[in-house]
Amino acid sequence: MKNKKKMNNKGFSLVELIIVIAIMAVLIAVLAPQYMRFIERGRVASDRDNAKAISGALEVYYVDPTGTALADGDEVVLHRGSAATCTQGTAAINEALRTAGLINSTQTFADLPQLTNQENFTTVTITVDIDTTNGTATVQVVES
Repeated sequence: MKNKKKMNNKGFSLVELIIVIAIMAVLIAVLAPQYMRFIERGRVASDRDNAKAISGALEVYYVDPTGTALADGDEVVLHRGSAATCTQGTAAINEALRTAGLINSTQTFADLPQLTNQENFTTVTITVDIDTTNGTATVQVVES
């Protein structure tokens, strides 16, 4: 009788594992840049939505007869990597943001979210422009 060894291969060979790893590396190299673009688009959309919410709050607050009046040139500037600043109209802007529910009673405009995008813009300036002839306010949003 011959002594036969029974081979019981239950695993993968080294070559098979290397091929699978190579295929995964190619897929990651192709898909990673697209994934990063999707993330950046989401950040830009989030920043723009925050700016629209703030500008909408200022416009609505301007027409509210019970609120402190906003003045022409009142401005909020959102920054990437630092707190928001307000160059003019601090009290009225804080009150407008509280009324809209964007900040609570203990917060100020400085507690607004920072810009999160990494490539498109570093500041967003939200300025109140009041037309004295017809008593309307428009809010301009400028990305830079």
